[in-house]
Amino acid sequence: MKFMDKLNNCRPAPGQLGIFWLGQAGFLLKNSKGELLAVDPYLSHGVERICGLKRLMMPVMEPEELNPDCLLVSHHDEDHLDLDIIPGVLSRNPNAKLFGPSTVCRMCRDAGISQGQLVEFNEGAKGSWGGFGLEAVFADHGDHAKDAIGMVVRAEGHLLYFSGDTSYQCDRMKYAASLGADILIVPINGEYGNMNACEAVDLVNLVKPKLTIPSHFWTFIRHGGDPYLFDREMRLEAPGLDFYFMCQGEMLLWDGKIVTESNPPSH
Repeated sequence: MKFMDKLNNCRPAPGQLGIFWLGQAGFLLKNSKGELLAVDPYLSHGVERICGLKRLMMPVMEPEELNPDCLLVSHHDEDHLDLDIIPGVLSRNPNAKLFGPSTVCRMCRDAGISQGQLVEFNEGAKGSWGGFGLEAVFADHGDHAKDAIGMVVRAEGHLLYFSGDTSYQCDRMKYAASLGADILIVPINGEYGNMNACEAVDLVNLVKPKLTIPSHFWTFIRHGGDPYLFDREMRLEAPGLDFYFMCQGEMLLWDGKIVTESNPPSH
C-alpha cells in the first residue's frame, strides 16, 4: 500500500494513535479526530544541498503531500528544520502552527514564515494544539544547538517522549523519565553529539517505557547508527522492555500496545 493511502486510510478509534515513521527523526502522529502532528519531518534533499550529504533513504511522501495541523521541531539542524519544505507546508495550511525553540522560530521568520504561525517553545514550555498536549524538555545537542529540546506529546491518553538529538545525561533527563512515557523515541546514530546504541539503552532503562522505537539512522552515510547493536544491547541490558524497529513509511496503531498482527514488537 502506498504511504499516502496508509496515512489517509488510518482512522484511529478513540484511545488509539496512528504513528508513522518518515525516516531519520521524522514522525507523523494521527489521533482519533483525524488531526495530524508532524515531528521533525525531513522530506527534501536540503542536507545534500547545504552540507554535501546525500540521503540514502528516499522520502516516503512528496513535500506537497504533507498537510499537518501542527509541526513540532526540536532544533535547527537541516534534517530536523527542513526549510526547503516548511514554508510551503505552512502556506498551504494557514491554520497550522509550528512549535520550536527560539532559534528555529527566528530562522523560520527569516525564511518568510508569519510570526502568527510560530510558537516559541523552549525547555519547560507547555502548550497544546487540537487533541495534542505538548511539552518541551531537556536535550543536550552541544554548543551549535544550545536551545535544542526533547519533546513530550500527550494524545489519546498516551504519552510519547521524543528525546530529540541529545547526549545521555541521566540527572538532566530524570524529569522527562518521571512522566511515565508509554513510548520512547530515541536516536541511535552516536554522532554529532547524539546517543549511540548503548547510551540509548541507558535512557530506556531510566524511562522504562512500554515501547521504545529507535530512530535517526541510515539516512546519511555519516550519521551511522547500528540497529543490530541496539537490538543486542536491549536484549542484554534491558530484558523485559519491548522495542520495535519501524520500517521507513510504516504505520503503527497504538492503544497501549501495538494493534497489528503482522508486526509484533521485536522483543
